[in-house]
Amino acid sequence: MHRYFLPAACISAVLLGAAAPVQTPEQAWKAGIADANDAWAKRPHAILKIQDSAYLHDGDQAVLVGQKGKPGSYHWTNKPDAAGVLTVSYRNKTLLVTKDGNPLDPRRILKSIPIDKDVDIVGQPTQVAANVMGWRIFVFNQKNPDALNFKGVSYFPYDPAYRVTAQFKPDPKRPPHVFRTSRGTDKEFYRVGEATFVLQGKKIALPFYAGSNDPRQITDMSAFFTDNLSGGEAYGAGRYVDIDGFGKFPPKTVTIDFNDAYNPNCARSKHFTCPIAIDTIPLAMKAGEKNPHIAH
Repeated sequence: MHRYFLPAACISAVLLGAAAPVQTPEQAWKAGIADANDAWAKRPHAILKIQDSAYLHDGDQAVLVGQKGKPGSYHWTNKPDAAGVLTVSYRNKTLLVTKDGNPLDPRRILKSIPIDKDVDIVGQPTQVAANVMGWRIFVFNQKNPDALNFKGVSYFPYDPAYRVTAQFKPDPKRPPHVFRTSRGTDKEFYRVGEATFVLQGKKIALPFYAGSNDPRQITDMSAFFTDNLSGGEAYGAGRYVDIDGFGKFPPKTVTIDFNDAYNPNCARSKHFTCPIAIDTIPLAMKAGEKNPHIAH
């Protein structure tokens, strides 16, 4: 749900023991866009460097096959008789990894397991069905054309009118809600409350969701929304906007900056499972990220 970016200038300030300069909302927005471009295409494990993905339910196995010296050839197969450089299996909620027939510490997959020049794999636990945990394992190719040809994200110009203070009404039951995802699977989040605010003279109520229904563990929330631009200037499956830094849950008020609204990773990569928005803002939201599939 969440995307976090820490600008390099902030990292340097922390390492040097100096206080990071206070940014205006627009300056933070610009820094966030720069970091987003790095996360999409420039970092070692950038999103667009993902070449293939394996999603493992309990009992599943995937084998990585490919030709040494040809980074673009590596991909997963689940054929039972396949022989490859690396095998991952998920049995009884335990991940097992073997490389060239030798077992590896499965914790290595959280950081990186090198496979070939410019190729490595990284995995993490994820929901593979509603409230069902499994593993998602990516093959990264540093020469992936999708990353090399990436031109950058496109956002509407910053407009302070889209930064709103909202009243937050928590849902005392925090019920689970199952979202259909871009890969045709399901993911479950908890409807933790509703933010109400006025935008363009209209009163809006927007539900927010979290990954836990335990108030002690809720430190951030996300909304998944469509609007009158969805399918045209805005991505058709909806955009996401996050709020955090509100302290103890539930907050009485929250600040929502729709200039920060972003497309799910699935807008550009088929290797993610992203919730499809069901909540609608009945306005033309000319703020946040634009539709990457049309010319701007």
